[in-house]
Amino acid sequence: MEFNKSVSNPMLMGAIELMKAEDTPEHRNMFIGELAKASFLSPAIIEPAPAEGADGKLAIAPGSKVQFPMITGAEGMRFFMAFTDMTEYEKWQEKNPEPRLPYFALKIEDYANIVLRRDAKGNICPALGIAINPYGANIIVPREMLAGMMSAKAAAVRQAGKNTKK
Repeated sequence: MEFNKSVSNPMLMGAIELMKAEDTPEHRNMFIGELAKASFLSPAIIEPAPAEGADGKLAIAPGSKVQFPMITGAEGMRFFMAFTDMTEYEKWQEKNPEPRLPYFALKIEDYANIVLRRDAKGNICPALGIAINPYGANIIVPREMLAGMMSAKAAAVRQAGKNTKK
């Protein structure tokens, strides 16, 4: 997770277009492979607000509180936003009544950690997943898919560990 880092995902965007044009197992697998490698822009509400440092860049004070806003879709379903590039982020920012928000570059693992975590009372996050480019392609990655991707990654890591011990 990196603060105010720009991202670009041309391969993921290509995989999304292929999947939308022809939804085949090969195109879905290509999408999942690119999704696993991608970084996304995620708007953040930071308190206290980041201040400009001596280098002219925004800096977050130690101990700051960071919240990632959600978008509410049909029937009140809530999702964290994941933008593939600054152009897609700007589409949301133009519609957002809030002042311009800073952002973090998050990987799919970061979103999974947020969506799948439980609070101190054992309640699961209210987000049902993530919405990639909600004002563009609007691809929904549900909680179950995030959990499956993290399980597959953990299994691959365990298998790699077993292979190196031989």
